[in-house]
Amino acid sequence: MAKKKQQKKRPVTTITSSRDAKFKHSRVETARLIRRFHVLNKELAKCRSSSSSDPETANKEKKILAEMEAMGGLDWYQKASQLGQSKARGGDSSKWLIQTLKTYCKDEQQTVLKSRQFIRVLDVGAVAPDNYKPYASWIKAKPIDLNPQHPDIQQQDFLKMQPPFSDDDKFDILSLSLVINFVGDPKDRGQMLIHTRNFLSSPDICPNRLHYLFLVVPLPCINNSRYMTHEHLLSMMISIGYTRCINHHFSNKLAYYLFELTTPPKRITTIWKKRVLPGKEGGGRNNFAVVIEK
Repeated sequence: MAKKKQQKKRPVTTITSSRDAKFKHSRVETARLIRRFHVLNKELAKCRSSSSSDPETANKEKKILAEMEAMGGLDWYQKASQLGQSKARGGDSSKWLIQTLKTYCKDEQQTVLKSRQFIRVLDVGAVAPDNYKPYASWIKAKPIDLNPQHPDIQQQDFLKMQPPFSDDDKFDILSLSLVINFVGDPKDRGQMLIHTRNFLSSPDICPNRLHYLFLVVPLPCINNSRYMTHEHLLSMMISIGYTRCINHHFSNKLAYYLFELTTPPKRITTIWKKRVLPGKEGGGRNNFAVVIEK
């Protein structure tokens, strides 16, 4: 009888790298770890935005990074997101966008397609390259992500991405599906929303184009945050030029919005600070916030 090959033991102190981390396929376990990864990412952003250079802050940052790496790092998070939008888990958020376009924007959609072959979509934070493949006859999507999981997804940090120079090369729809909630710094979230306007053609110069922002966040970011409500988000979006909310929908877990850019202001005149909103005092709430500065 052949001897069973003995597996080489690893030191108990070894930190599992993103390449070695076991990927959890359990729905409950995956959701739990994603939530934990979000918490760690926010804590990391706080450490890095702190002006303090004391050893305690540096040590805390080191511990956060070690825990994130032990979970599998950003690579793990992206794979978990792919699993979350698989057909077995209910599909991806683009389905809601397509249905909204067909229901609420049919005339506008046809106007674009009369003069252009496709409606152009910039899919920020794409976890799969083929979300819009079923609609390839009328939608042309450009998927980008900070840590792409597929060769057809362009590696790109959206906050550092240069917008097209020509209006003709800009997009009809910009998708931020489960993106801003992953950004740890509330100021960066606000800057990201402002930056979206640079990728949409000017409503005045190109009236026959779409000027839409598709925004998806976890529902608790809207209904259980100390610093955010549905009404607060709408007011914030109006102040940066997204004056029309075409449609919104709250599922059990997600909040979907389709905004239209109508009159983008030349400069930001309204400041949105991180402050506890009326009726949102007390415990049991999360700290999701968006900050917009001049």
